[in-house]
Amino acid sequence: MDKLIESFKKIYRTEPKYLIDTGGRFEICGNHTDHNHGLCLVANCSLRISAAISEQVGKVSILSDGYPFIEFTVNDLEVNPKEYGTTMGLCKGVLFKLKELGYHIDGFKAFFYSDIPNGSGVSSSAAVESLFGYIISYLYNNESIPPLTIAKVGQFAENVYFHKPCGLLDQIGTSFDSSNYIDFKDIENPIIKTIPFNLPVTLYLIKSLGNHSNLTPLYAAIPTSMNKVAELLEGKKYLRDCDDTNIFERINKLKVKDKVKRKAIHFFIENKNVENAKKAIIENNVEDFLNAIRASQESSKTNLENTFVKGEYNDSPQDIIDKATIFLKDNGAIRIHGGGFKGTTLAFVKNEFTGEFDKYLKETYTPERYFKVHISDKAVNFKKI
Repeated sequence: MDKLIESFKKIYRTEPKYLIDTGGRFEICGNHTDHNHGLCLVANCSLRISAAISEQVGKVSILSDGYPFIEFTVNDLEVNPKEYGTTMGLCKGVLFKLKELGYHIDGFKAFFYSDIPNGSGVSSSAAVESLFGYIISYLYNNESIPPLTIAKVGQFAENVYFHKPCGLLDQIGTSFDSSNYIDFKDIENPIIKTIPFNLPVTLYLIKSLGNHSNLTPLYAAIPTSMNKVAELLEGKKYLRDCDDTNIFERINKLKVKDKVKRKAIHFFIENKNVENAKKAIIENNVEDFLNAIRASQESSKTNLENTFVKGEYNDSPQDIIDKATIFLKDNGAIRIHGGGFKGTTLAFVKNEFTGEFDKYLKETYTPERYFKVHISDKAVNFKKI
């Protein structure tokens, strides 16, 4: 808080009026189900982006810690290809869409600080989008912009102004409180149920080596395979629209490669895992929850085959998972987090075993490769100074 205030004063020669922060997102369960209109569990993350802010007429001024200063007027909100992949692009996209939806927008000045580590896999871009949406909601719209609108506006900004394809999963995770069950049957109007997460477990993110660059064909093969099976089964575009009666038997009879069948099979298995995990969270049943996480990981490994890149097992997500699973035994569960192949894993460890797991991580990985985290009760915190 002190760093935010002092940095703001140094830049703008005045005191900030407010402090605000939003979190990244955890994918609790529901690996690669959203694009076929399936079920997911996401949660708001304790790794956060914070800002000291004040209103400013007609102009947005932002300095993010470690990044160049950016500034633009609120009359300059057109898409600019030169701003693809930038914070400026995200901010303009959020303001443009909110204005188009009829909300009042105006400028602000801000100093941003992020404690989301690079490569942590919690979607810092979605957290930034939600932060911009909530800034406009609090400063100019009496806190009236709904979380789902914040999420959809963030997705629009990322797709159109940041020029990166994405579903709505990440933005729901960064815009809604606590943990959330999502039914994407109607992709434009998903059913979202916020479920307080009170299970006696501690969460850890553990990073694999490598990054997600050059993995687009591997990611694309997953929805492509699922869509192909939906077409062969019933002439549908998405698996969610197919009748699930005797579904595994029907999929296995199709004349298509086994790896394509397995990706479709995963969709139906994973939807059941999400339902089981949801029920366990509601009932505060830690054993059933951990079993659902283990089942999710097993299907991602054997059906999706997205837990490592073939030929690159060492220090991959699957390598991390295999070692941690042996160590944890029945004291926790660990699964691939997000798109997979590389990136991060997410472990859920019984609270009474965290001391042993902390020691294990310290002895196994360098400090920048793991983080003890938690699910945030609030997606956004805002207060007047």
